[in-house]
Amino acid sequence: MILRAFRKPSDTSPPAIREEDIARLYPFADQTPQMLETIAGHSELATLPPGPWVPECSDEWHWFLLRGELELHHQGKLRQRLQHDDPAATFPLPCIAGDQYRLVVTSRLLKVPARYLGLARARFGEDVPPIQLQEDNEEAALYCRFREELQEGEFELPAMPDLAVRIGKALDDPHTLNDDIARLVQLDPALSARVMRVVNSAAFAGGIPVDSLQNAVARLGRQQVRNIVFSCIIKDLFHTRSPVLKARLQGLWEHSRRVAAISALLARFTPGLDAGRGLLAGLAHDIGAIPLLHAARGMPELLNRPLVLDRLISEMKGEIGYLTLGHWGFDEELAAVARDAERWHRLGTSLPDYLDVVLVAQLHAFVGQGIHPELPRIDAVPAFRRLALGKLSPQASIMILEEAAREIEEIESLLR
Repeated sequence: MILRAFRKPSDTSPPAIREEDIARLYPFADQTPQMLETIAGHSELATLPPGPWVPECSDEWHWFLLRGELELHHQGKLRQRLQHDDPAATFPLPCIAGDQYRLVVTSRLLKVPARYLGLARARFGEDVPPIQLQEDNEEAALYCRFREELQEGEFELPAMPDLAVRIGKALDDPHTLNDDIARLVQLDPALSARVMRVVNSAAFAGGIPVDSLQNAVARLGRQQVRNIVFSCIIKDLFHTRSPVLKARLQGLWEHSRRVAAISALLARFTPGLDAGRGLLAGLAHDIGAIPLLHAARGMPELLNRPLVLDRLISEMKGEIGYLTLGHWGFDEELAAVARDAERWHRLGTSLPDYLDVVLVAQLHAFVGQGIHPELPRIDAVPAFRRLALGKLSPQASIMILEEAAREIEEIESLLR
């Protein structure tokens, strides 16, 4: 099998790059005619026949599918099938080591200099506007003091329970039998009950009821068992005996639980993504707020200034969440969900991921609540166009989730 790198057509007069082709790509949709002409003049175009294709991966270029259809494979498994008229095709193709492309039909590929996508990212912006503090020297001093203490590491990241560490190692060991994993899970009755509830739920497995933990592990698979174990750990972090923090943590848990349930459903609707991993990503997206709240207990004056505390949490929870999940040994993809869970206008690539799922799930969770008016519309975030529901209108996608309300409620009940 011969793999082809990028090459220009043999015709000495390659087809011209049309400005309208550039304009339909998401990063350049609102560019001026002059800029579209400039981008077209600095880009390259190729028409290639069906078969394997190896893109020229570089920090200097990005690829787009203009016409045709392709498949993206990772470790021998199909991750994405993309047609040029899919909403996701308006984003750059991912270029990840180990991934392989196959052109299904004769296709036209566009190669655009990365500097123009850099301009697009800067234009979109990244974050929700920060909470504004009142003009108060005491508030400003309090804000700076707490932030400095956090930056100096004067707070503790939550530790992973020993049993979770043991189960994680057992799941990673290919020589460990399912019976061994089941025996470890049985050491925690609450965890055992959770696994049995999930395996017999319609939302995840369903089918013939399972009556033993050994059979549950076999049916769910190791990755799903891992998701459930870590979900239990995260759930326990929201419990506190502190009356000062109880209301805040309860509200944070209810939001995380709702986002997790919607994330599981969105992931299931999207080819290449897994509902259990979507659930875990949703639960973990705000985890950085928990150590920040516990650290604030040592500063009663901060707890009495909720706007200051809200701003600190908003600005720092991503960084602390990323550190927490890295501390626990979570992979980079899930850790990035905690870090970037409010990068609403993150450009991304044509390949949907779990950060896309969580971004859209959060916006769905706020629908009809009349809060957070500063948040973007669902159809205004790039992530919405990449998910399977992105092929529908926002109203249609909301309707689908409303019709699936019973499933969402069942998933939420699994977390109670």
